[in-house]
Amino acid sequence: MIYKSFTFTHPGHIRKVNEDSFYASDERGLWIVCDGMGGHAEGNFASHLVTDIFEEMQMSGDFENKIFIMNKQIEKIHAILKNKVEKLGENITIGTTIILLFIEGEKGVCIHSGDSRCYNLRDNILSTVTKDHSVEINDLYGYRKVLTSAISAPGNLFVETTRFIAKKNDAFLLCSDGLYDNVSSKIIKSALEDETLEKGMERLRLSVLSTKADDNITAILVGNK
Repeated sequence: MIYKSFTFTHPGHIRKVNEDSFYASDERGLWIVCDGMGGHAEGNFASHLVTDIFEEMQMSGDFENKIFIMNKQIEKIHAILKNKVEKLGENITIGTTIILLFIEGEKGVCIHSGDSRCYNLRDNILSTVTKDHSVEINDLYGYRKVLTSAISAPGNLFVETTRFIAKKNDAFLLCSDGLYDNVSSKIIKSALEDETLEKGMERLRLSVLSTKADDNITAILVGNK
């Protein structure tokens, strides 16, 4: 199966800097969305570090060996971030979420850390391939969402790998929380059901930019229609 993709990223209506980053290679069957954190420079550095390294990364061997290589790259990125924090010698956190989709033939895998998501539309049913690594709390700072894992430093690395069998008419959406926090599951499902991926992405773009869009937004639609 040959998949194609359409992408969209935007800083949103509030933030001046877009700390999200993405990588899309239909030829390699590899798509990634990252949502950086740690302030403008740090979050931007972390998210682009991921996509830059994966863009240059070489993969070989069978499907499982490629999964091994990708996870090793994430460990390498985590080590780079830890080294950067140690060199700065300041009380800061540098990190990024990652949602990675890799499809080879009928085999697929999602590798993720954080709350960026991968949605799947199959047989008219919308589901998430991944589960958010986050919790919702209500404290002195108000009601908010807190990540329980990400590729970040300082801290330990936790990455989840989810394998699946890809079906002929599958459609996927990779996105940062700036998208799904501002549009409904109904709109996401409609976009994945659209007659073309290009029209589906335009539906998502118009829908999310018509909201408060108070966060950076990045999305990749992947399918074979």
